[in-house]
Amino acid sequence: MTYRNDFDLSTITAAVVVMSDRVLSGERPNGAGEACRDRLLAEGLGDVSLSVVPELARSLDEELRAAITAGRRLVVVLGGTGFRRNNDAPEVLRGLVEVELPGVAELIRAHGAEHSPLAPLSREVVGVTGKDADAALLVCSPGSKGGMSDTLDVVVPLLRHVYIQLAES
Repeated sequence: MTYRNDFDLSTITAAVVVMSDRVLSGERPNGAGEACRDRLLAEGLGDVSLSVVPELARSLDEELRAAITAGRRLVVVLGGTGFRRNNDAPEVLRGLVEVELPGVAELIRAHGAEHSPLAPLSREVVGVTGKDADAALLVCSPGSKGGMSDTLDVVVPLLRHVYIQLAES
């Protein structure tokens, strides 16, 4: 199969949403969020916003809906993928996803397991909000720099094909 690479990623705007009470309070720096934004820009995306929300499902849902309404076609959520109290990012994303892409999430966990034995405990969710050219790709990633990097290692090479497929819908 031949893969097309003719989609211009600079036409895609993205949002990185960090779900962390500790980052929000200033107790911890936003290293993973900043690194994610910088990497997406380096990969050629047109614009990447960065925000931090508290570990509350309602707050994350509002931020995601705002990003989608603003036309952000890629939304990466960092944090909230474990199973502690208030780790609700996967459930929030699933509420906005029309088509889940479980193979991508499985590949993220498998790639992460090459670097950390804890990667299988993460609950990544990846999916699109619709089946048309305006749909957004939503990605739920661990909040650590390593987890974020593993996520982007898998997702970035797929971006052009995701948007080509959505444009052909």
